Amino acid sequence: MIVGMKKVTIVVQDKDRSETLTQLACLGLVHVEHIRAPVGEAIEDVEKDIHMISRTLETLPPAVEDRSLEELDDWQEIACQVLELRDERIRLMERSDKRRKKIDLWDDWGDFDITLIEQLGAKGVYVYLAELQAQDLKNIPEDVVVRIFSKSKGKNRCAIISNKEMEFDFTPLSLPDKRLSELRTRQNNDAKKIKVADEQLNDLAVFKNELKEIQQSFAKDLEFEKNYSGMGQEDKLAFLKGYCPVPKLADFEKAGKDFKWAVLTEETTDQDRPPTLITNPKWISVISPVINFIKTIPGYGEVDISFWFLIFFSVFFGMLIGDAGYGALVLLGIGAVHFKLGSKIKDKTPLFLMYVLGLITVIWGVLTGTFFGQVWLPASVKPLLPWLTDSVNVQRLCFFLGALHLSIAHAWRGIRKAPSLQALADLGWICMLWGSFFLARNLIMGEVFPPLGKWFYIIGPVLIILFTKPQRNIFKSVGIGTGDFLLNVIASFTDVVSYIRLFAVGLATVAVADAFNQMAMEVGWSSIIRGMITAFILVLGHGLNIVLGALAILVHAVRLNVLEFSGHLNMEWSGVEYNHFKGKKSEINRKE
Repeated sequence: MIVGMKKVTIVVQDKDRSETLTQLACLGLVHVEHIRAPVGEAIEDVEKDIHMISRTLETLPPAVEDRSLEELDDWQEIACQVLELRDERIRLMERSDKRRKKIDLWDDWGDFDITLIEQLGAKGVYVYLAELQAQDLKNIPEDVVVRIFSKSKGKNRCAIISNKEMEFDFTPLSLPDKRLSELRTRQNNDAKKIKVADEQLNDLAVFKNELKEIQQSFAKDLEFEKNYSGMGQEDKLAFLKGYCPVPKLADFEKAGKDFKWAVLTEETTDQDRPPTLITNPKWISVISPVINFIKTIPGYGEVDISFWFLIFFSVFFGMLIGDAGYGALVLLGIGAVHFKLGSKIKDKTPLFLMYVLGLITVIWGVLTGTFFGQVWLPASVKPLLPWLTDSVNVQRLCFFLGALHLSIAHAWRGIRKAPSLQALADLGWICMLWGSFFLARNLIMGEVFPPLGKWFYIIGPVLIILFTKPQRNIFKSVGIGTGDFLLNVIASFTDVVSYIRLFAVGLATVAVADAFNQMAMEVGWSSIIRGMITAFILVLGHGLNIVLGALAILVHAVRLNVLEFSGHLNMEWSGVEYNHFKGKKSEINRKE
């Protein structure tokens, strides 16, 4: 559920701004909203330091060992060393890459003295080096000497010697600035310097964890400085505004009395943009990793769909993966991670979510008789619910889930509109959805359109047209309702039909598994080599199938909840996440 917010204002003397922010950060109750744009030299300094540490952390390799914060006496010195090594390493790498191209170009020519060619030119003997095709050699004048050094890939590496300057149809090679042996020597020297720089960076990597801690402290500093600069000011008074969750309001008001702040609490208005704070029971919160991953935050005036997201996402996951064997692998894998690293994982919510999804997948696989595919199973292995093995029945189930899922959205939207007559328009859309359910079965599966479906298509449009936005002027009401109906009637049908993707992707998952199983069975286990090939096919095939299934979850299961369901709820996902102020001044010296 979305927690209610109160708009709060704190007024203090200007001289107490810093102390007030420190006290407010310790409370961790208020989402601060800047009254003016936070700017200033202090903010720029902190941002520069954070950026410097970020570049340092990006450069350092993974830390091999930990060192305590007390051992890092001067973080600026470490950061400067790292960045200087990074710049030096980049310079060496760029120089080496350019030199490597020259070495590759002249490697087949061998090591020759460039000055000798220059000396010959000064004495009137001109030497041109070129890589020529056989036909190009025929066009060279007869009064010059051609010496071929090597041939490869149809090219002749040759020297053209003449007692006068020549012009050719081709472009001779430009001589390198250094002979090949010297280029290689310099290349080796730079490689040694790069290795030394890497070793020094590895030595400095022991400070990586400490630098991360300092960066986090500076992030709090930045928040503090922005809130300090963003406070309003009037004469000798300073004030800030923000939002406090209603359940924490009593604690906030008590703190106001204790710290002698002047405090004002107000109801939020339509002009305000309160942050969104979502709290749910633990069993519903298991879906939060998915919601956090897609970074969707409902607006304060919208609704929290976590419960329905969890229910339908789990069902969709089971249908899309659809294999008890894969579900068992998920459970075993998560169980192993939980057993091995459970004590080190602070937030175990993703583990619990995968337990739920793995279990749902196993259940669906048992119901349909799917264990790493179906073709390889003996006849004794039968589906627990044979009805689900009929593709027509599964399509019918998909359309039912679509109509049900979207009907819940409209029912919820209608309840929020009640007791307004506009709620009847959502009842009309529910009728349209179930009419679309019967129409989809008629058009796609050839089933007879029932008489009940006709009433859905009669009652639904009437309710939508009359009650989408009731007006005293009946003609205006009808006009608005008709426009809304015409704009969305096709979408309501296509949205129900779009749930057939659950059937299509689930069928494809089984088909891919069966295809690889058949390939493996054709190879067989009659010898060690055949057994190894068969095992490789099975591991590769089912591994690829699991990866494709994971992608299908992101593309389809998430979409049906975030787009289709949320769209029928008229959700805009325009929320700002509640983030209570907790940034306190750190005691670590920043670069001046």
